[in-house]
Amino acid sequence: MAKELSRPNILLIMTDQHSKHLMGCYGNELVRTPNLDRLAQEGIRFANAYCPAPLCVPSRMSFLTSRTPSANQVWNNQHILSSGMPTWATLLTIAGYETSLIG
Repeated sequence: MAKELSRPNILLIMTDQHSKHLMGCYGNELVRTPNLDRLAQEGIRFANAYCPAPLCVPSRMSFLTSRTPSANQVWNNQHILSSGMPTWATLLTIAGYETSLIG
């Protein structure tokens, strides 16, 4: 029996209209975000982020596929990503991870 390789758990939290300035781990001394702060301390947090579209669905689908909204043909919040379009979640599933997209 092959020894199973240890691999990290992955938890990605993506919020809409959430400013980093409203989290303790980015220096806010008034707002209390202990759980998000702990996740940021024990994981990875980004100093800068940019999105490819002003609307959330085209932007999120670009994030999932690493393609532009025009390549995904997801132009607005009513469009649906084709189920045949590969995503990094698909690749994680192929690699043996159990993935869930919730929201």
